[in-house]
Amino acid sequence: MKKYTFFLLLILLTGCASSRKAHVSATPDGKQYVVILSMDAFRWDLAGRSHTPTLDSLARAGTYAEIYPVYPSNTFPSHYAMATGLHPDHHGVVNNNFYDRKIGRKLSVFDAEDVRLPGFWSGEPIWNTAERQGLTANIFMWPGSEVPIDGHQATVWTPYSSKPTYYQRADWVIEAMTRPEAEIPELVMWYFEEPDATMHTYGPDSPQAVAQAEHIDSVLRYFFREIRRSPVFERINFIVTADHGMAALSPERYINLMPLLDTTQVIRTVPGTPFGLEVKEEYADTAIRILRRTGHMKAWRREQMPRRFHYGTHPTRLTNIIVIPETGWTLDYAAETRPVRKRGTHGFDNRDRDMHMVFYASGPAFRKGYRQGSFQNQNMYLILCRLLGIEPAPNDGEWKDVKRMFRNKKKYFRIFVCAIPNSKAYEKLTREFYLFHKNSSAVHALKAPANTYKKR
Repeated sequence: MKKYTFFLLLILLTGCASSRKAHVSATPDGKQYVVILSMDAFRWDLAGRSHTPTLDSLARAGTYAEIYPVYPSNTFPSHYAMATGLHPDHHGVVNNNFYDRKIGRKLSVFDAEDVRLPGFWSGEPIWNTAERQGLTANIFMWPGSEVPIDGHQATVWTPYSSKPTYYQRADWVIEAMTRPEAEIPELVMWYFEEPDATMHTYGPDSPQAVAQAEHIDSVLRYFFREIRRSPVFERINFIVTADHGMAALSPERYINLMPLLDTTQVIRTVPGTPFGLEVKEEYADTAIRILRRTGHMKAWRREQMPRRFHYGTHPTRLTNIIVIPETGWTLDYAAETRPVRKRGTHGFDNRDRDMHMVFYASGPAFRKGYRQGSFQNQNMYLILCRLLGIEPAPNDGEWKDVKRMFRNKKKYFRIFVCAIPNSKAYEKLTREFYLFHKNSSAVHALKAPANTYKKR
């Protein structure tokens, strides 16, 4: 038989790491830093209705996207999703307030005792991921950062208070980032409770909301002017984003559920958006039919929620019926009609554009003048891991949804194969190359580890 030889030449046109972690640690310009700000409820269209030259310049200098929140589109579920990369069903904060059947009572993110209960928070927030891998995090009022999670907390954290002005909060970050380089934290996260508070009171389309947006922009102008004093300024990646949008409310868009339902069959209610109803099991289907016929809302058994919500699987913290009102409608359960006092709120269907928010990113890692396609904000965790060069913990992120915003150099492979396809040498080396190609960090740069949570 004629002898055949096999030659396989694998040429890496750029360097390739042998492990995922090694690749993740290699950033384009050496060690980089991250500063991320969340402006609560900064809607996707608010800057366009306001005079915001600083935000506009960020969009031109870096990457911009209109993004959407996890469900429910509320402050704590969304902020903690950004921090952990997990949907609320998996990180456990299924709403700002919820009833836990295992504990047997209502829990609230605003209760100092509740949030310290074992198991209140699940997942690993980014500040713990970073600190576990040798980095330093300074977290200023980011929701969820005040409580040790699995016994760990950021090196610096600040309890929430509305008293510090936004200029004072900016000074906290400026001070942290202008220290001698050896003392500068790799990760800084900070938080503004506006324009959320103003839009709840006056509505998302109000002049007051515009005024808050312009005030925030003036703070950012000051911040970016002063942060240039940092010895690592050229290596800082800045992200300015939000947790959800805001929809307008009106007294006319109000439904009281109590007159519609057999109250003897209702075990408990968890008011809010979404609206939680716990009813006797034999009454559940009837209740759902009544609610659906009423209109301006959608109702499901928790286990039958549409997959796109990634909601309904938490074992103890969701009622057996979940009701999502039509955007802009208020649901209530009361003996008599009550006035709708708020002029804006959120928590509605996260794909509704009123719930969408902004994402600005600028720095050495990001493409300039780039418009990123929309993505869900639990992916923020993967973005931060990429910027910090660290291994992600198990998460629900999708790297493919965010990878295009980065300027990282691509890794290329060239393969030259000369052999008879049926030879054993060909089969062996082809199989080995396939496995290398499949698992190589140069091909799958920063792809999160295999998800430990079952996709719905």
